[in-house]
Amino acid sequence: MARNFDELEEGRLASSSVKWLTHLLSLFVIAGLTAGAYATMTGHQIAYNISREVPWGILTSSFAFFAITSTGLCLLAAISHAYGVTPLRPLGSRAIYLAIVTTVTAFMLLGFSVESPWLLIYYNAASPSLTSNIWWLSTLYGIMSGCLFLRFAFLISGSQGLALTFGIIAAVTSVGANNNLGGLFTLASDPPIWFGVQLLILFLASAVLSGTAAIIIFTVLAYKLRQQSIIGETHKALETAATLLALMIGIVLVVTVARFYTMFFSDTPDPGAAAAQALINGPLAVNFWGFEILTGLLIPLALLLITKTKSIWAMTLASSMAMVGAFVQRFDLVYSAQIVPKFPGWNDLPQYLSYFPSGAELIVVIGAFGLVGFGFLQGERFVGKLFRLY
Repeated sequence: MARNFDELEEGRLASSSVKWLTHLLSLFVIAGLTAGAYATMTGHQIAYNISREVPWGILTSSFAFFAITSTGLCLLAAISHAYGVTPLRPLGSRAIYLAIVTTVTAFMLLGFSVESPWLLIYYNAASPSLTSNIWWLSTLYGIMSGCLFLRFAFLISGSQGLALTFGIIAAVTSVGANNNLGGLFTLASDPPIWFGVQLLILFLASAVLSGTAAIIIFTVLAYKLRQQSIIGETHKALETAATLLALMIGIVLVVTVARFYTMFFSDTPDPGAAAAQALINGPLAVNFWGFEILTGLLIPLALLLITKTKSIWAMTLASSMAMVGAFVQRFDLVYSAQIVPKFPGWNDLPQYLSYFPSGAELIVVIGAFGLVGFGFLQGERFVGKLFRLY
């Protein structure tokens, strides 16, 4: 049954505090767009702290973070609606909307990560390359985002059948896009730390982990904004999502151990072992042990197991910590592969190359998070009642 768009508006979220927060987040977005436009006009070598030796920085890792999260949200929505996992159904509609928001954010970061984003769009359509991971990546994410927009539009109009069809297409293309994103790394034999099939498993498990953590966080925030208690089917849905989160954390832990075992106990070239060493006890050790392992995996898993995924505060804290760990993991994944000089043995060559994001890069990333927050508040404000219709 078709619905009037005005009927989906959540009037109680028109409060002054929510409006103030929305305006603040919009300023973050404007600042991020301004910094990105400045970098595009003046040149990345000037605005960003990247170099010939370290060409990929925090914008690339942040793009991967939001793109992988959008894949997880898309899969979660498909599982809840298309494949009959009924305990997750109360989270499905919000997951679709958040997948759209995170996909748009990822595209914004991708646009500011390349020197000529308009040429990327033009040549992607005018000169397709079926053997290119980047071509498949951008094409599949484009198809996924289009299907997500259509699915959400059909949900609003009440066309459940069409919404389900486009949801399945979006889920399939999201997995393909995620695999191609992983393929950008795994098919590169240099640097060796990226090479290996474990990374494909890590990307898919990380997608479900990030998507599940995101839907838990934003669902709890949505109820906090409405000053409502989480009970009934929604509470059961969050318990199921928390159980799935714990499972994905376990898988990521196993894959992480397997990756480093391969680095140190196989015929990995010296640069691969050196990059892994930078994570274990080198300049990235604090990131790896403090954020990736402890904050992102071990503590969240312990919280979920101790509370048996029943506590809302525990699953929210675990999800927040998992997202922090996931963001740092994406940065370490991108940076660790570039930290080892390509030509060891030269005089005056440092053991590890240095990189720290510039002010423009940090502002763009802050703007990206602001865009997600802004999109979330706008969705809860104008179509918030849709999220209760599943």
